Amino acid sequence: MRTPTADGGGACFAPALGVSFEGRPADFLPAVAHLADVVEIVPDSLVAADQRPHPALLEHLDEHAANHPVTFHGIGLSIGSTQGWNEDYLRLLDAMLTWRMPRWHSEHLGLTVVDGSFLGTMPALPLTSEAAELVIGRAQAMRAAYGLDFLLEHVASPLPRPDQMSLAAFLNLVAAESGASLLIDLHNLECDADNGLLDLGEFVDELDWSAVRELHLAGGVWHEGLHLDVHSGLVATSTSDLLHDVLPRAAGLELVVYEVLAAAVPKLGVDAIGDQLGALRALLNSHRLVAP
Repeated sequence: MRTPTADGGGACFAPALGVSFEGRPADFLPAVAHLADVVEIVPDSLVAADQRPHPALLEHLDEHAANHPVTFHGIGLSIGSTQGWNEDYLRLLDAMLTWRMPRWHSEHLGLTVVDGSFLGTMPALPLTSEAAELVIGRAQAMRAAYGLDFLLEHVASPLPRPDQMSLAAFLNLVAAESGASLLIDLHNLECDADNGLLDLGEFVDELDWSAVRELHLAGGVWHEGLHLDVHSGLVATSTSDLLHDVLPRAAGLELVVYEVLAAAVPKLGVDAIGDQLGALRALLNSHRLVAP
């Protein structure tokens, strides 16, 4: 899922560019699909009243992104719930797989369900050996059950956690032991750094970037002194600068996705989102990497 670039000196590539899709508004995908290589679908956002994928939304994807590779990016698996993950999400994933096979699927290192009740949010997991062991086993099970590459994304959270290790050490451990790849959200990193929970330089130096297959970019909000990971804005200059810095480290990177909430599209406008994708395309093409 890499985009070849013209170069007389060898096989070079730029990571593919993706855009997230949550099913709405109706004018979003027709306006931006041609600017992206990949559509990253959030299955949870396509659910109909019967808890299955909404047929009209799948038809919309087939009409406007029929030739695009897709990835599935879940928010509802609740991989970190100690009493078991969310079986409803697995049924939704099974139904999505009968519609189209993604290049890979990914999930968040968080939890959304406790004692069978939906929390309405997604707390980050504590960076402990116990949490790592739980996630490793479940990531291995997901890879075995579906035969697809499985990626894991850290969750930004302003709440302090009873951590035993750094975020980079936790991610390195989970990836190495589970065989899953990593999805690094650069805006999440900035949120944790701005909220005093992460030293960004130390993280970048400590992370095993060879395990990173995908990067996310987004724009968030500040609220009562906290930087929150709400995908409601364009990519800040600081986030683009961070992308520029980490691209040379991520030799196995295949995809960079701009995430935007469906609810934020009318305010931003599809033209501004298109311009954002164009700017990211130019940045990625400026980092022509030699294929390993």
